[in-house]
Amino acid sequence: MSVLTGRVLRAFLLPAVLGLGALSLASASADPARTQQTPEAFAQEPAVAQAGLTFGFYVGDEQQPTTSRVAKLGSDITFPQGRFDGKILGFSDTSPITGKLAIPPTSSYFVSFRFMPATGDVALIPDGDATGVVDVDTGATGDCKEVGTNICAHTDVTNKVFIKLSNVKVDGKVLDVGPNCRTAQSVAVNIKALVPLAVPAPPVKVTSTFTTPGFTGCGVREDLSPLLTGLVSGPGNTLVTNLRLRCVGDGPPPNGCGA
Repeated sequence: MSVLTGRVLRAFLLPAVLGLGALSLASASADPARTQQTPEAFAQEPAVAQAGLTFGFYVGDEQQPTTSRVAKLGSDITFPQGRFDGKILGFSDTSPITGKLAIPPTSSYFVSFRFMPATGDVALIPDGDATGVVDVDTGATGDCKEVGTNICAHTDVTNKVFIKLSNVKVDGKVLDVGPNCRTAQSVAVNIKALVPLAVPAPPVKVTSTFTTPGFTGCGVREDLSPLLTGLVSGPGNTLVTNLRLRCVGDGPPPNGCGA
């Protein structure tokens, strides 16, 4: 592999890697035909506060797909729609929240130096469950008015994922990064947003800034990790997405998250 090919190669598989790190967790999707659930409905079931309130979100939509910008490369990467399924454990001012993020792998295409094409597959590997706290509010005239529902939540959630790169090609030639090319530490993506907890509800656009750690395990014939780290790792990367509420509670679909 020539020096030029090597440089180009790293410069293009990186955007994919970082973009994935961006994917953070939250999301919300609403179906206009769904029936709105009111705070009174939850109040009738005291057990809900103890067992927790389940919810589900779509991460990204047609209006605003999940898009991450890699600061060092000045490149954007767009991901397929994902999901975040979680549970709020109570209704106090700082109730714990936990959840699982699922984002499909994506393929990226970039052109380096305006003539050298590069492609690569990027996958987000969860590092445990997403965790954080929420402050649940009710009432159509308070903060919930901003999201158009009678129940909403101020969320502060962190999702940790490893960014893994594979199937990298530069100018049609395979760049052998090996099966274990990923960030040495997980990427921490923090989402702070006011989200609806009743349907129907409009999407909520969120923007998050994150730092990409260095890479490790990249390369079979040569160690490509330092190269990827130099090209991609660092602060100032951004993630923009729409959060669309999909379901709330344990009832049957489409409004409930039950089976």
